Amino acid sequence: MEVRLVVAGGLAGLIFGYVLMRSNLCFHSATRGLFSGHSGLAKAWALGVSIAAVGLVVIYSFSHWDNLNQGLPLRPVGNLAGGVLFGIGMVVAASCASGLFYKLGSGMLGAAAGIAGWIAGQLIVERIQVPGPTLLPAGEAATLPGWLGVPRAAVTLPLAAIVIFSLLRSGKQESEGRQWGWPLAGTALGLATIIGWVLAGVGGASFGPSTIGAVSAASAGRPNWWLTAFLVALVPGATIAARTSGGWLVRGETGTRYVQLALGGVLIGAGGLIAGGCNLGHGVSGAAQLSISSFVTIAGMIGGVALAAAVRERLAEPLRDWRPSIRPT
Repeated sequence: MEVRLVVAGGLAGLIFGYVLMRSNLCFHSATRGLFSGHSGLAKAWALGVSIAAVGLVVIYSFSHWDNLNQGLPLRPVGNLAGGVLFGIGMVVAASCASGLFYKLGSGMLGAAAGIAGWIAGQLIVERIQVPGPTLLPAGEAATLPGWLGVPRAAVTLPLAAIVIFSLLRSGKQESEGRQWGWPLAGTALGLATIIGWVLAGVGGASFGPSTIGAVSAASAGRPNWWLTAFLVALVPGATIAARTSGGWLVRGETGTRYVQLALGGVLIGAGGLIAGGCNLGHGVSGAAQLSISSFVTIAGMIGGVALAAAVRERLAEPLRDWRPSIRPT
């Protein structure tokens, strides 16, 4: 059983790592791009989630994998607070959780400090009980279709069609050098997510692509082999993409940058565990499920990015305005 989980998770991780690296798709970059008028990565995310949502309708409707999670629970206090903390961490680290793994695979040695912080952040808060009720329990009832009392396809298919049609009307972006343009990146993200969920079903796991859960499971003595293999395989998947596309470059960071990556990693890990998911678990898989909690968490992440970016901008203003006075001798 463990071998099957490791193989299935490893295959999913290799595919995801390759796609993320070729797309340079980091949730932090996508969110910051929205604030600066660069929406390509956000479009790729929206397209990928829409395609994955349609794929999940098919998987849930025609598969016999009863082990697959149907929807994430809505805990608004934890979802929102964790999302904000996660967003702040992304600004500090200038990366998201999955970004740390695929950037390590591309040769960015500093990402290892971020991953170490990400692990520490989860261990720090794993025993903390976040106050607040569970408004919707895990399962179909926690999704938008379940809350509305209609079949999943009745909401997913029209919503995905509207999103995809709107994106296509916005104009296409061709691939730029090593980085895929948003149409290809979004399509690849959607297909990789669907494959990830299929491999989870085949392996006997309960959830598709995510970064939260492996650390807590290991610390409790009950390793999540599918998720652990998925995370580990993100690195070689990104390495393959980097080596074959010319993006491979082993590089270190400044001392300050290592500290930022480690501290940001702590906030990302802690926020993800409090929110019950990360930029993959909520931002891709959960959003594709149409889990209400995922949209609350995503809103928190975006708010956290905006808040941290505004604070950093305010702190930087005195430095920009300051000019050394030069006195004649």
